Amino acid sequence: MNINVVNTTGALYKAKRALPKANEKLGKEDFLKLLVTQLRYQDPTEPMSNEQFIAQTAQFSSLEQMQEMNSNIRAFIESQERISKASALSLIGKNVMVSNSAFSLSSDRASASLSYNLPKDATVAITIFDSLNKAIKSINLGKQSAGTHSYLWDGKNNNDIHAGKGDYRYKITAKDANGKDIVTKDMIFGQVDGISYEGSEPLLNVAGSTFPLSALVKVLPDSMGG
Repeated sequence: MNINVVNTTGALYKAKRALPKANEKLGKEDFLKLLVTQLRYQDPTEPMSNEQFIAQTAQFSSLEQMQEMNSNIRAFIESQERISKASALSLIGKNVMVSNSAFSLSSDRASASLSYNLPKDATVAITIFDSLNKAIKSINLGKQSAGTHSYLWDGKNNNDIHAGKGDYRYKITAKDANGKDIVTKDMIFGQVDGISYEGSEPLLNVAGSTFPLSALVKVLPDSMGG
């Protein structure tokens, strides 16, 4: 699936919300009625000048063009939404990476593949937090090269006891050779086992958690699936 299309679609969802609704602005019919009423009741001794009339008709023309443009944009966005929903269905059963540090364990034996991207070589550590934001596991991974990496957490805390079914999040701490912090991009790896259409943007069910389609970073080859 083309990730650029997904990212573009995500931006379009935001653009749609920014478009003014039809009843929020003066409509062209209202504008025309006001102009006709103004002409009907104008003072015969001081009629509207040609300049005023031209200016108001120009405003009317501009308003009509703006409404038509908004209508075309809405139609385009709705078309992209339909394409996005159809494309999302093809992801079911695929192994993907989504951009998010929150994840869930679906059972008391489950594990989770936590992925992240390093912009340059760094010394890396992972801290895992439970739903109460309490740090339950710390892992020092040592020096790693720039690029995308994954860590398979077995679900066990610092006491070597499985943390159990529930919601968690992880934080990557990365430092360069000078000890300065490096900003990383945290990702979740897992199989898409369902699609939800609760809002305008499809939601992917991955590794027991739900993510918007716009959070999709990468679709992995089938040969990499677990």
